[in-house]
Amino acid sequence: MSGRKVEYFFSFRSPYSYLSGPRAFALADSYNVEVEFRGVLPMMMRGQSVPRAKALNTLRDVDREAKRLGMPFGRIHDPLGDAAVRCLVISELARDQGREREFVLVASRMIWSEAADMATDDGLRLACEGAGLAWGDCESAIESPELMERVEANTQALADLGQWGVPVFNFNGERFWGQDRIEDLEASLKEAGLEKS
Repeated sequence: MSGRKVEYFFSFRSPYSYLSGPRAFALADSYNVEVEFRGVLPMMMRGQSVPRAKALNTLRDVDREAKRLGMPFGRIHDPLGDAAVRCLVISELARDQGREREFVLVASRMIWSEAADMATDDGLRLACEGAGLAWGDCESAIESPELMERVEANTQALADLGQWGVPVFNFNGERFWGQDRIEDLEASLKEAGLEKS
């Protein structure tokens, strides 16, 4: 992998991914790097369970972190199943159009702070159009086997790195797991001489 690329593994069902989004994409504004978005299927859709106690603790922690970061949070519509798949496939279409940043930030904000149901056309259309994507293109992409294959390849790539939770950042073979590791990633980017002047 090029030293000027950061792979960014993300799940629309992960509130920590949501928290990481603005700072993750902003890396490309401050450093001479490409942030390569790689959306993955949620853990529960990969056969991994999350105990209820952990899920509740996570939501309390995310609420604190969202307040610290000044991000809206709390009105949630769980994007499991079709909702997750639809968002992931559209994010691949958005990558092709150079609008993944816009779509990921809009859709995840709507999921985690506006209780938008991405399994419905109404919810997903608002996210797509809010990101500057044409709904007709998105509607056609939802059933695209090629785009779904890319989502599955992203999910496998995360497993190949020996990782399961998200967000994960991969830079020069070094992994950074968690939205609270973005500062560590930035330190590595600076050490590599990639900070923009």
